[in-house]
Amino acid sequence: MNQSTLDTFYNELVKTLFHDVIFYIPSEIIPTDVLKNLESKIPPHFLDEISLLDVYYGIGEFDLTEFNERLIKKPKLFEDTIFYLLEKQKELNASAFNYILNKYMDKVEFYSAIVNWLNINLKTFNRNLDFGTIGIFEIQNEIYKTHFIELINCFYRENEYPLKQYYDLSEIIKIYIPDLISRIDQYNLEVPIESTNKVSKPDKKIDADTIKTEKSSNKPKKSIKKEPLISEKEAENFLLTNVFNIKLNCNGKETTN
Repeated sequence: MNQSTLDTFYNELVKTLFHDVIFYIPSEIIPTDVLKNLESKIPPHFLDEISLLDVYYGIGEFDLTEFNERLIKKPKLFEDTIFYLLEKQKELNASAFNYILNKYMDKVEFYSAIVNWLNINLKTFNRNLDFGTIGIFEIQNEIYKTHFIELINCFYRENEYPLKQYYDLSEIIKIYIPDLISRIDQYNLEVPIESTNKVSKPDKKIDADTIKTEKSSNKPKKSIKKEPLISEKEAENFLLTNVFNIKLNCNGKETTN
């Protein structure tokens, strides 16, 4: 497999981490001098508000009902990613596969740490939250944590994966944030098509020039188009599964442990 194909494989994996994520950026954690320099570059309603990141359509307003419909599909998305990795493990030589796997695991561990921070600090930086929003952040955190654990269980021997103890601020600024920005810019210009690992994507296609025009304008966030509704039974099963923290094995089946 050539480098171009390996890059595509890796990018398909990382893309799932940015698929429908809720987040917030508190202005008070940003140094004053940095904040002043960013004022002209930050769109209205970006800081200090809960937002939705759509991997293709950019940043939009957070709506609890809509995001619940999106989040319920996230475990299946991560499950498909593990199946995708298992298939590629058979196709690639060990060194190539392990290189891609370790690079992806680095991203998974980092974004798992981010959504965990968002969950822990949610009420500190966001006042007057309803119970549903608090629960959604908890579920999002559980989904990322479960994906991280399943990857370790499936592809690493016991105690083989070295967990990172902390992230240095300079490391985040120099490595992770530039990578995030460049990838979001890249994904926003992609036309949604059926991906290799069967990741679900919005049906509506957007012209690249239109996206560039919208991104350059300094308009408030707008709600992102909703995906098809799920049944109440699916939502109930999903919430029960995550609230009671049922563990899954690498084949996506419930374990008895």
